[in-house]
Amino acid sequence: MNIYDAINRPSIREGILRSLRNLSDAVRRNIENHPYLLDFADEVKKARLDVAENYDYWIDKAARTLEERGVQIHYAVTAAEARRIAGEIVGGGKTVVKAKSMVSEEIHLREHLEKLENEVWETDLGELIVQLAGDKPMHMVIPALHYSEEEVRRILQKIGIKGENAEEMAREVRNFMREKFLNADTGISGCNAFSAETGRIFLIENEGNIRLSTSLPETYIALISIDKILPSDELALKSVLVQSAFFGTFPPAYININEKAAGQKMHAILIDNGRKNTPYREQLSCVKCGRCQLECPVFQLAGNIWGGDVYGGPMGMGWSAVTGEVVELCFLSTLCGKCMEVCPMNIDMPGIIRSLRKRILERDIRQQ
Repeated sequence: MNIYDAINRPSIREGILRSLRNLSDAVRRNIENHPYLLDFADEVKKARLDVAENYDYWIDKAARTLEERGVQIHYAVTAAEARRIAGEIVGGGKTVVKAKSMVSEEIHLREHLEKLENEVWETDLGELIVQLAGDKPMHMVIPALHYSEEEVRRILQKIGIKGENAEEMAREVRNFMREKFLNADTGISGCNAFSAETGRIFLIENEGNIRLSTSLPETYIALISIDKILPSDELALKSVLVQSAFFGTFPPAYININEKAAGQKMHAILIDNGRKNTPYREQLSCVKCGRCQLECPVFQLAGNIWGGDVYGGPMGMGWSAVTGEVVELCFLSTLCGKCMEVCPMNIDMPGIIRSLRKRILERDIRQQ
């Protein structure tokens, strides 16, 4: 699908606006009832940017802490290296259960593991729908918001799931996934925040699938992008609370704090992929709550099709540039500033987009 097709697909706009209506009041109530969350956001932003000033030190500290806890450490400079490392750990002909992870989307991990003849299952319901549809997540947190209930019913029939309504379909998917969890060789998750103090991986969810993906398989792989490294458990917890609150769900249904389980083989892949040396350092404080996406008038028209290969919307312009992709679609931005107004980290996304436009124009002039 290209951006023109997306604009002509009403279900994208309808899904985004429906989510915006449902979540905006919830975010407002969260801040009114828990004003300390604004202080948490300021603390987390400062900590993330401080860590980014000396990534070498914090990566080394994170690796040493994890090794002391029996975790096998890997470091990937590029997405290709991260894919290769994960593929070597998993091997071929295995069953893999995977929690929702935008970093795994960034490095195109599922597709790589499938090429190695592994059976790979997204265990988040929205991600599973997107996987079966051969699509990509339409929103950072609500990946399948652009599908109607009837469309979801047709998609889930590909794996034999039937149901008269959303509740019945969700129950059938839960039963289907139980067998996958029990027979999986490897579980994979991302990381919402990582504590260099203790080596703990903080993850938030609302379905319980992450807990099963990371604890039941004999081998567990944690994908930790280096922007998620924080100095302490306290800051890591504050980070996931801010992410949850500014998306609209507070407190989170589940907060998982993962360490190596007894008898489990655990691997941690620390992933750079452009973060260490990016000129767009402010973007590294983003907690990926997805608020800017829902508020953006261009994203409301085209969804995640407006943006880079993986990350869409205002934050997607910055993240795509961090990971090496300067997206010419940044010229479609209205620069209205709504993204910055709702961002808990107060990231100057309009400023980043202006910088990207300047880079593209300077590049085009040089090529003339």
